[in-house]
Amino acid sequence: MNLHPPVNDPGGPLAPADWTITVSAEIVGAVVHYFADVRRSGTQVCRLSIIGTESEEEARSRLALKARLWIDDYLSRSRSGNTGCGP
Repeated sequence: MNLHPPVNDPGGPLAPADWTITVSAEIVGAVVHYFADVRRSGTQVCRLSIIGTESEEEARSRLALKARLWIDDYLSRSRSGNTGCGP
């Protein structure tokens, strides 16, 4: 499984095996706010979020695609200095 189960794969470029996401949700007013913590080798690198989905399954699929696209972009950038996640 590369960020999402192979059934109903959301598409996008596959991320390297050391990348994972953990999806959680919070209710903000009348809206469910889903977010994914994106980790590389267990270290958090970023957090992505989404609102307005019909179901948790849809949110997970959309966050997996969003994470794959973000990771692909992140890995293609040149690096200089500290690229760690802020406090």
